Amino acid sequence: MFFAADADGAEIDAARAAARGAGIRIGLLAPGVLEKVADAVAPQGCVTIAPDCRRTLGDLSLTGGLLVLDEVRDPGNLGAVVRVAEASGFEAIVLTGAAVDPYGPKALRGSTGSTFRLPVVEVGPILPLLETLTERGVVTMATSSHEGDDFAVIEWPERVAIVLGNEAAGLDQAVVTACARRITIPIAESVESLNLAVSAGILAFAASRRLTARGASAQVLR
Repeated sequence: MFFAADADGAEIDAARAAARGAGIRIGLLAPGVLEKVADAVAPQGCVTIAPDCRRTLGDLSLTGGLLVLDEVRDPGNLGAVVRVAEASGFEAIVLTGAAVDPYGPKALRGSTGSTFRLPVVEVGPILPLLETLTERGVVTMATSSHEGDDFAVIEWPERVAIVLGNEAAGLDQAVVTACARRITIPIAESVESLNLAVSAGILAFAASRRLTARGASAQVLR
């Protein structure tokens, strides 16, 4: 882990202590070096090299919720969705099609560390993935800004994949047709759609809380 020679403050001290506690070697960078090697315009005083943590679909148990993102292009959006998925207790993020790199600097910053804890799986075309998930008992739900069942009143399945599309175009009709169900977030007629990360957050927490409540009710009945 490398620190700018003039970096200080409580967060920097905590980072140094955590690095030492984990046995990570620490180095100091001369003034101006960090600004040249870091991607951010105003880096936060330290950088590090992390091991590759890429996962495959075979690494997943497919017993929890999945957020499937098709053709997502904005790294900041992707990072925010990864953060949402971890916060809501989802099992993983699955990226399909020509998606942005989840390990690019902006996507990593947007996830605030969630990418290193939550599996982020990159696959090819989405239709074979949907077929595989269906065969393995996962209910696929296509999101739409204009049609589908109201997310707030549906009965969420225990094993679900919420499928969200590209920021500009949404989901292709063939993808919507291939999914088992369609869901929507009702919004004012004057608004065309919601931001991808906002939509993912609303749906992921709705599914997570409904399933948690159902589990608690089952425990009481026992």
